[in-house]
Amino acid sequence: MAEQQVESQDHHRKIAIAIDESEHSQHALQWYFDNVMRPDDYVVLIHTPELYDLSMASPAVVDQLLKELTNKVAALEKKYKALVQEKKLTGKFRTGQGKPGEVICRISEEEKCVLVVTGTRGLGTVRRTFLGSVSDYIIHHSHVPVLVARSKAPHH
Repeated sequence: MAEQQVESQDHHRKIAIAIDESEHSQHALQWYFDNVMRPDDYVVLIHTPELYDLSMASPAVVDQLLKELTNKVAALEKKYKALVQEKKLTGKFRTGQGKPGEVICRISEEEKCVLVVTGTRGLGTVRRTFLGSVSDYIIHHSHVPVLVARSKAPHH
């Protein structure tokens, strides 16, 4: 019930923050805290668990992988919710199935977020050319501004 009240109050900004197990997403969240955060922000943490091709796996292997995935997601949710609560912010944790960039754009739009914050994976130029990148996808497909918090990389 309280969550609906928060969502209906227009003075709260809703901020989408893409998270995963990497230090890049932790850096992005910290950058948001240090540079963008307002005390009445409502934070929507968005996570896309990695999918496995389980078509050839036995039921026991599928069951084990799903348990591990559930535990990983639960630990990630607990960690990031604690970081948000330390800043005395409110929000929610959402997961979605599919390609991470598409999921992040869809959920941020569903939640009526006004900004998407994401980190970078720091893929090399060649890998990024072939694989694309989640942050590139979000930049080109998001309905709202996107803040890409680049991790400090060693100079080449």
